[in-house]
Amino acid sequence: MIKINIVFSTKSENNTYNIVESISKSNSFEKNKNYSLSILILDKTAEQNIAKKLEQFALDIKVVNIDEIQRLEKKYLNFFTEANCTMSIDSIQRTRIQQQVYIIDNYEQFNGGVIWQVDDDMLFGRSKFTGNLHTVDYSVNYFSKLVDVYLQNKNIDAIISPSTYVPPVPSLLYCESQLKSYFKGTFKPENKIITADEYHDYYNQNNLNNYYNIFLSDTKDKNEIVKNILAGKPTSKISWNNNINDQIKFTKSKLFRGGNFIVFNPEIFYVPHLGFSENNTIPARRSDMIHAHLLSEMDFQIIDVSYFSLVHNRDFSNTSIDKSAEKYFSDMIGALLVSYLYKGQNEFNKRIEFYHKHIKNILNLLYENVNIDEFKTEIDRLTELDIQINSFDKEHFISEFEKFKQTQEQLKIKLCKLVS
Repeated sequence: MIKINIVFSTKSENNTYNIVESISKSNSFEKNKNYSLSILILDKTAEQNIAKKLEQFALDIKVVNIDEIQRLEKKYLNFFTEANCTMSIDSIQRTRIQQQVYIIDNYEQFNGGVIWQVDDDMLFGRSKFTGNLHTVDYSVNYFSKLVDVYLQNKNIDAIISPSTYVPPVPSLLYCESQLKSYFKGTFKPENKIITADEYHDYYNQNNLNNYYNIFLSDTKDKNEIVKNILAGKPTSKISWNNNINDQIKFTKSKLFRGGNFIVFNPEIFYVPHLGFSENNTIPARRSDMIHAHLLSEMDFQIIDVSYFSLVHNRDFSNTSIDKSAEKYFSDMIGALLVSYLYKGQNEFNKRIEFYHKHIKNILNLLYENVNIDEFKTEIDRLTELDIQINSFDKEHFISEFEKFKQTQEQLKIKLCKLVS
């Protein structure tokens, strides 16, 4: 019987309860249990009470407390250093490496099974939209199907799968398209089931004119809706994937790795989760993509499979325009780095041009459609972000990206020597 190890880190008791409940529900629908299921949680909450919160679930759950996480960080400090990971901030990259070193430290427990790394704000289920309401269907045979794929495809090292509902990017990146859709006001007729063939998706499909926009909102108050959109709540655009069906299809990976990564070959965890930060300050986002590219360049076989898509259930309760702006800028640096390293100079320049205009476009939409006095905080912060972006020193960052490229190449050489 194949063991499936679901691994995630958390700072949220609510997120943790939701994802474990979704795993329990999905597991209950499985008829052919050709697997055993284990859940590993790295508890980074302030309360350190995750284990007690989950006692009601009849699942094999292991919770790693903050003391053990810190012990492993000290033990494997060189691993963090090799990954170019700053220890001053609890970044996504640092979280991924904490998981890596736990798996390395307990390698025999994971060898011979499947390791499913997810973000704690995912749900094991399918997005459904009826009557402009988003719900989750948990009756998906994730685990037995995953074992079948694992046993029949020994040449595959890892799978990247997508997410639905909330786009897997910082909220301000899909804010402009949501505002345009809302102000234009062309939505899907109510009480009609939405299909992937006709729904206008932000993230996975082209913006074709014959696609509708959906309207997901508990309120009709304009100011509240606009503030929700600025916070990133899916209102007129959601992430959807039209390739999800009962047939599992393999496609060449685009290496758009995020919070849904399935590992068949645990040797992957010996490759440090490389990331970029300028002068050891706020680390750039998109280290997941950098790591996926690094694995591919080292001849690990990575494929994309839509069947194992999860629902991205991001919590917006503590969102602020300041946090959104900070994540946007950090993501911009990461996106530019990925473009520079893997897509070429033309794509890099196009991406810079996009950022030079994007926040301005959002500001113009606000100026044209809302009472600016009621959005002073948001407009002031977006204006500040726009100035920061347009003060971006292209040549400086190209120099920094070249240094990072050298670091990556040196790491590849070292790892290849270790293998040989």
